[in-house]
Amino acid sequence: MNKKAALITAGVLLLGGTGGFLYWDNAYNFTGDTPNPEYGYSKTTTRDTYYANFSIFNGEDTFELEMNKGDRIHLDAHIDKGKASVSFASDGSDTGEVISNIEDADTYFTAEEDGRYVVKVSAKHARGVIELKCVDLPEGKSILVVK
Repeated sequence: MNKKAALITAGVLLLGGTGGFLYWDNAYNFTGDTPNPEYGYSKTTTRDTYYANFSIFNGEDTFELEMNKGDRIHLDAHIDKGKASVSFASDGSDTGEVISNIEDADTYFTAEEDGRYVVKVSAKHARGVIELKCVDLPEGKSILVVK
């Protein structure tokens, strides 16, 4: 094989490898939009609970909660692979509480004032379970804001 053919072959292999990596790195099997068990994940929301079980989660899922001062949210998460984080912020605020690099989380978030809170679940190549549940929610009350 001459030098020119070797360079062309190396270039094609390099481009193919780069393309394959970029596809893998940006594969959005679960983005929080439309769960599909065929891809190994499911998402459930009720009046007081957000639950996501996934084998591949790349991207983010954002939702709002209507909370009163003192309402508590319990975060129970078990991430087997990849990186995941959950952030809580008052609606319209750029700052808030962030729980990042979750492996096993068992923690609480307490609303400091009445209002809407934006919850953002973010992950990169993650596999696991994330559950957010309101603690001691009165019967008939819902905290999940449906858009």
